Amino acid sequence: MASRQQDISDARAPTESLLAPVDNSLRPPTGAPNQLLTEQDVEERLAKTIEPPDGGWGWVIVFCSFGLHVILDGITYSFGVIFVALLEDFQGGKGDTAWILSIFVGVTLGTGPLASALVNRYSCRTVSIVGAVIGAVGFIISPYAPAMWYLYISFGVIGGIGFGLVYLPAIVIVSYYFEKRRALATGLACCGSGFGTFIFAPLSAYFIEEFGWKQTCFLLAGIILQCCVLGALLRPLPLVDNTETLEAVNQTQQNGKLSGETQGDKPKPSGSHVRSKVSLNIASISSLNNQHVTGHQLKQHIPLHRKDVFYSGSLHNIPLYTQNKADYITSNMSLVHSLHQVKTPQTNTKQPATCFEQLTDSFKSLIDFSLLADWGFLLFLLSNIFTNLGFNAPFIFLPDRGIEYGLEPKAAAFLLSIIGIGNTIGRIMFGYLADNKYIRPYRLYLYSTGLVITGLCTAVSSFPSHQMQIAYAALFGFFIGGYVSLTAIILVDLLGVDKLTSSFGLTLLVQGVFVLIGPPIAGWLYDATASYTWSFASIGGSIAISGFMLYFLPLLSRLQHKRITKHDTDMGVRIGVHSKQEIEDEEVNLKDSSAKESDNKS
Repeated sequence: MASRQQDISDARAPTESLLAPVDNSLRPPTGAPNQLLTEQDVEERLAKTIEPPDGGWGWVIVFCSFGLHVILDGITYSFGVIFVALLEDFQGGKGDTAWILSIFVGVTLGTGPLASALVNRYSCRTVSIVGAVIGAVGFIISPYAPAMWYLYISFGVIGGIGFGLVYLPAIVIVSYYFEKRRALATGLACCGSGFGTFIFAPLSAYFIEEFGWKQTCFLLAGIILQCCVLGALLRPLPLVDNTETLEAVNQTQQNGKLSGETQGDKPKPSGSHVRSKVSLNIASISSLNNQHVTGHQLKQHIPLHRKDVFYSGSLHNIPLYTQNKADYITSNMSLVHSLHQVKTPQTNTKQPATCFEQLTDSFKSLIDFSLLADWGFLLFLLSNIFTNLGFNAPFIFLPDRGIEYGLEPKAAAFLLSIIGIGNTIGRIMFGYLADNKYIRPYRLYLYSTGLVITGLCTAVSSFPSHQMQIAYAALFGFFIGGYVSLTAIILVDLLGVDKLTSSFGLTLLVQGVFVLIGPPIAGWLYDATASYTWSFASIGGSIAISGFMLYFLPLLSRLQHKRITKHDTDMGVRIGVHSKQEIEDEEVNLKDSSAKESDNKS
């Protein structure tokens, strides 16, 4: 056995020397190669393999994610500059032309389940590089458009898929590397969105003025390919060696008992029990629920393994994390599969799941329709419908409206840069306020009030004054930045961090659908009235309504008489929470109900 382990170690040495030293705590003690691990040993040793570094190469990851946000969001939110050139070239209506960016953003959001499955199967690095190439291809073939419909496919669909495959790894890789400093790391990375808008709006205006929109697409494609360089630096966390742990658990199952058995009449835990407990600590997202675990999977971290991977706030705001970090990590691991189904010569189990099966499971994990039974979450989705009907329209129409008001094309394009500056400041300020201990209990109202102000500013923004346009752009960028930065945090306050992945997936689905139809509606209003007044009034009214309805979310949660247990509050639920005594009484009622059900079955 000892010589076999040495052979394995020698064969693995080149890989380990490149990535990281092997954690020797995972090896059996010297001189006792056949010693079995207790359940506690297994959990403690596997837990060490999933600790995010919170620094080191993680800061390179933050820089790369920042750069990816600069390129992706910079190009997306500066589309209004290209929009003006497309109107002149194709002589189409504003509503029809707005479909290009609407499809692009809708497809980018809708690519989430596909990107999740691919990231789990391959890596953030591979998926982001492939996505950058696909996105660049979409821009390269766009100048050959004979008609508007061609751009719907080339720029909208192909470019949207490419950006979606880059965008998801750029978000989750930061959460993968950071835990204690996650709020700081994600905040720095996401600031790239505002910086990108600030840079690319005047840059695109310059390119179009000098070379035309067709050559601009080629230049932007070259910039998109730089995402390959940044994506290549998104390396997975270093591999660790769990082979001996797996062998020890296999040996435990064969013997049917653990070493270090408990005293007295307490039942001895079985091998399968230990293996299912070990599976709680194997990093994976629930999209892999039906994939059988292999030794190779036990040696590596699966990127989307934590249910809090989309959480951008400080984990110290989650009570269970501060009370018992080990329990928090265990409860937020999605199960790959119980380890008694590992393929061994003695068992005949199915092969690992195909990419299509992983895609199906990713969709199921991201889109959990059972959450629609929660009235508060339904109201939150309804709010997002109204928000996203108006969210992207200012990015498209603001430069064209500025030109209509007499601004020079470069000055009109700079309005988008001002939105970018405001967006960056807004993300930082709203993130800081949301973590403030005095404001934390009221951050739902911070979120909703920001939307109301955004909507009202948009509705009354149709003043031809250059100064008024600058003021509107700054206010819109600042308050819409709060919406983007706090969405995941509000979902945790409403449902808990353990339901964040599925609730966030449903929210993205709603956003993708209605961001698709919002800008064309605003464009058709202009085509019908020959004025942007009603377009921006409708956009602003929609956003203001979305914020106003959230004021009633806590009341609706209370009216539903939803059971909020201690587990929910430990997972961060704040909205609709009852008093401490009510929660304790609810726990007693749940235990009594479970006991009665057990008695009835017996």
